[in-house]
Amino acid sequence: MSFRFAYILKEAKKEAEQGLKVKNDFLSTMSHEIRTPLNSILGMTNIMLMEKPSDEQKEQLNVLLFSANNLLSIVNDILDYNKIEAGKIGFESIEMDLNNIANKLITGFRTLAKDKGIELRVLIDSQLKTKLIGDPTRTSQIIGNLVHNAIKFTKKGYVELRISVKAQDATSVGLLIEIEDTGIGIAQEKQQLIFDQFTQADNSTSRNFGGTGLGLAISKKLLELQGSSLQLKSEPDKGSVFYFEINYPIFAAVSKEKEIEISLAPTEDSKPLTGMSILLVEDNEVNILVAKTFLGKWGATVDIAQNGQEAVDLFDPSIHQLILMDMHMPVMDGYEATRILRDRGVTTPIIALTASLPREIEDRIKSTGINDIVVKPFIPAELFKLILHYTGIHRL
Repeated sequence: MSFRFAYILKEAKKEAEQGLKVKNDFLSTMSHEIRTPLNSILGMTNIMLMEKPSDEQKEQLNVLLFSANNLLSIVNDILDYNKIEAGKIGFESIEMDLNNIANKLITGFRTLAKDKGIELRVLIDSQLKTKLIGDPTRTSQIIGNLVHNAIKFTKKGYVELRISVKAQDATSVGLLIEIEDTGIGIAQEKQQLIFDQFTQADNSTSRNFGGTGLGLAISKKLLELQGSSLQLKSEPDKGSVFYFEINYPIFAAVSKEKEIEISLAPTEDSKPLTGMSILLVEDNEVNILVAKTFLGKWGATVDIAQNGQEAVDLFDPSIHQLILMDMHMPVMDGYEATRILRDRGVTTPIIALTASLPREIEDRIKSTGINDIVVKPFIPAELFKLILHYTGIHRL
């Protein structure tokens, strides 16, 4: 009986692990398949915005940009929740400007709030004068989810983001971050329910306001992993206040030499890549157009290879100073192409342009000799900075 029970338990564990692997593989594949066309949509929209459109066209393009970014946000939320469940989420500990994060978020959501006829406010404690050490991406995600959620459920009145200093010494600062709205509010008996995954207060909420119900669940879990907790005060028809307290170490001031280096960094409009030749390895025609347009804007000459075999055949170390490599291509993928180039002694920097998430592929990336990763849909400014870094163009 004991042997039989152990066998059944072992088989159940094996099936559960297999089910989790299938789910993870499915989400990873769907992420890649959705991100690839999104890269084209976001890239082409940004290009059209650069072409001095009329006011009416600019408004329409901004709506398209917002919708595409919203779809990307939903994909990211689903993947993030899956990573949290699997215990694979990680946090950076780097320089973070919370004032800048808060103001950028409010600026980004201002159009959405204006369209709904509600006021969007931000109040930051004047005592918060220093930069902090934290994860700016996750912090922005948490606060952004809460602000977006407040706007979504508010039909009139205002949404206000408040950051207050509760305690501070020479090494750390304790903050209270609150997001208050004058929205529909939540009944006491349903307040805990809204923190569950894919859940809102009731079914009519999804029909009337939309959304996956994942934003709050993700924010709550991300805060718990940092030793904090998301709290709520709310009354039906009177609005809500979501809030949390969190401590951050204070970031020491950067050196004068670093400040000078940053101030001398070239701008995108100065065409700092003039005279540089880049090999772009990509099989999607629209993605080629998007990347080539930005690289050309920065002054670079671009050669195109549409699969890994073409890249291996076309690459010339005397011409190409950088390789931008897609990882999923027909004939030969980016992993194999990179391995072959490295085996030949090629030391030219290779940056992966991929729709897969870094944590999913980082082990395989490290083993191939790829220098860095840019995730599609890529942010042009991030790609620009990486190219400057790996080509040694740090200043004018």
